[in-house]
Amino acid sequence: MTQVLNVYVAKHCFGTAEAARVAEKARQKLPDIQVKVTTIEDIPATDPILVPATPAYFLDGRLLFLGNPRFDELVAKIALFNSTERRDDG
Repeated sequence: MTQVLNVYVAKHCFGTAEAARVAEKARQKLPDIQVKVTTIEDIPATDPILVPATPAYFLDGRLLFLGNPRFDELVAKIALFNSTERRDDG
């Protein structure tokens, strides 16, 4: 199953440009992960999502980071998430 990295940003947020850069690098370097960037102002009111702050990084619905990580931190956290998932399954 393909994992999904959701990156939530806000139009007024100073970290939005850096989040877009990190997301694009993730798209290029992590081909097995689907990367989606969503501007919270564009989410319909009928489809609320709980994002405590922006930028926020979620992997398969689980919060990884509030604020922008360095790319190597993101990769390490995804690896940790995946190793934890494997232990929980088996």
